[in-house]
Amino acid sequence: MARLPKVKLKAIPIFPSLVQVVAPILLAKAGSVFTFSLDINAVADSLTTFFAPIDTGTHQEITSGATATIAQNAKTVRVNKTVGGVITLTVPDSLLKTCDVLISDFKGDAGTNNITINLSGTDKFPGGLTSWTIAADGGSIFLRRIPGVGYLL
Repeated sequence: MARLPKVKLKAIPIFPSLVQVVAPILLAKAGSVFTFSLDINAVADSLTTFFAPIDTGTHQEITSGATATIAQNAKTVRVNKTVGGVITLTVPDSLLKTCDVLISDFKGDAGTNNITINLSGTDKFPGGLTSWTIAADGGSIFLRRIPGVGYLL
């Protein structure tokens, strides 16, 4: 069993005294002995506002077809078609997408076999565009979502 670190406080109170603590510090009194402790769960809960949650996005590989839909939780999409051909990808509505996404021509033939990216609903790219094309071998694009508006390139 791991030993927990101890913090000792030496104080000489003048009685009568009022001893108060504020969470996450806890106080127990037995007779004239005061025991202070720290509620680790409360500390962790208070820190959640300062740290982003763990990314739960997935990786998606597209190996065939003329069309495909990007998964709502895909954070990377590798277009790695076994047989060359143009492809159109549809990105979920920015309100439904759970993370930003990187789309990459993993096969390296987008110069010949373009990858067209279409948006859903009323979403837009900057300039009011509703589609974008990767037309360079090994090209990629990172889409940062703005829920309810669209995606930044």
